Amino acid sequence: MDKKHKDEKYYPVALRLNRSFNVVVGGGQVAQRKVLGLLQAGAMVKVVSPDLTFKLRHLAEIGRIKWVARKVRQEDLEEGLVIAATNQAKINNRISLWAKKKGVLINVVDKPALSSFISPAVFKQNKAVIAVNSNGRDPEFSRDLKNFLKEHWYEFLSYRRRLPKRAS
Repeated sequence: MDKKHKDEKYYPVALRLNRSFNVVVGGGQVAQRKVLGLLQAGAMVKVVSPDLTFKLRHLAEIGRIKWVARKVRQEDLEEGLVIAATNQAKINNRISLWAKKKGVLINVVDKPALSSFISPAVFKQNKAVIAVNSNGRDPEFSRDLKNFLKEHWYEFLSYRRRLPKRAS
């Protein structure tokens, strides 16, 4: 990790993504995971990729996502936010440049230095959404901490119920 990235900091935020199409470039397993997360957040999703996983293809067939079955073009990055999830660094770099030039939020999966935002490790339980990030420095730590919290969620709730109620 270069010094410039090491010093970067991120502002945690929750985005409402249901007003425009959000773009995922790539059609493999990583892209699928990102698409599913966007859909769970209520986002409309456009996937740009010559090919898709079986699950993504099914989502396109039933109208849950819009599929643009070709290689990405600069004009594909006109709206929402963009996630570059291809397995080709050269293409991801190009997507990052295009998005930044247009002022569009961009996440290049596993490349915080090319991204204007990072995706935290997330789990949802009941009414809570728990997001963990390490300022892009250690995604494995974020994932492991999220998993720890998830595994101990009901223990936490049990402990919380035993606490005295605070006055509002």
